[in-house]
Amino acid sequence: MLPRPSALLLLMAALACLVLAACGDDGEDEVAEIVYEASGIAGGVQVTNVFVVDPETFETRQLTDAEGYDGQPAWTPGRERIMFISDRGQERNMTDIYTMLPDGRDVQRVTSTPDQAERSPKFSPDGERIAVVVNKDSQYWLGIIAPDGSGEELIAGPYDFIEFPAWTRDGALIYFAAITDDSQSIDILSVDPQTREVRVRISTPSPDVCPHFTHDGEYMTYARSPVSPNEEPDVFRHDLDSDDTTGADDVRLTDSPGRDDYANPSPDDEQFVFLSNRDGNFDLYLMDADGANVRKLTSTPDLRENVPDW
Repeated sequence: MLPRPSALLLLMAALACLVLAACGDDGEDEVAEIVYEASGIAGGVQVTNVFVVDPETFETRQLTDAEGYDGQPAWTPGRERIMFISDRGQERNMTDIYTMLPDGRDVQRVTSTPDQAERSPKFSPDGERIAVVVNKDSQYWLGIIAPDGSGEELIAGPYDFIEFPAWTRDGALIYFAAITDDSQSIDILSVDPQTREVRVRISTPSPDVCPHFTHDGEYMTYARSPVSPNEEPDVFRHDLDSDDTTGADDVRLTDSPGRDDYANPSPDDEQFVFLSNRDGNFDLYLMDADGANVRKLTSTPDLRENVPDW
């Protein structure tokens, strides 16, 4: 007959089970949802709202119910909240920054700037700063602000256009796409928030847009036309150890007759979510990190998906 376990051993075993359950050691890790915006027509007016989608079940949930524009969402570090911009209570296109819980509750306003519009906010990896596009006086600047919206600093610009800043994974640089005064072409630039030094990172004859970084810090994805500026863009992968700015050494990940762009990596860098209109409407797609195994994530003929963040 086996000896009966003591009460202490039973308690230790129970605690161990609780710890394993808390750590997800049951083999079922929580799926990281993808947040994105989707635009459609309601009452004869175009409206944009924030959604999330489960990349395994393809189930979507609408988080905002705007009469105008709620969009350009991005996860905060740790994925505790979602940051987005909205023109609620203001003139159309005069957007401020807000945050909300992942279920859409507890909306909090971060900025209140009636004389300018903030767009494309992205938290630094350490959560200490937010990079943001500032549009005022018909010009675009790249700025940084504190998490509470204070202390705005304009660190690059002015430009005729800026979009979608992205922090390198070490937080040392911010990449962004901009139209520079001398080229009138959209190139991908970087700026050091400390020194304000701006460098050209990718400059091809076509528009170079939507930089994003893999979590391991090795690659950047971006979109450009593969042959001529008049062709629809595809997604490319750029090795961050390379000093080449021409795109000659970059790996092409997509090849479709439509527009493919805004590729954003999964938390484990094994997949990308990206935007495409290869089927006639802008929807979200998934692909493996090498561009293989493409599958459609959303299928909404009445909506146009955009700017997914994983």
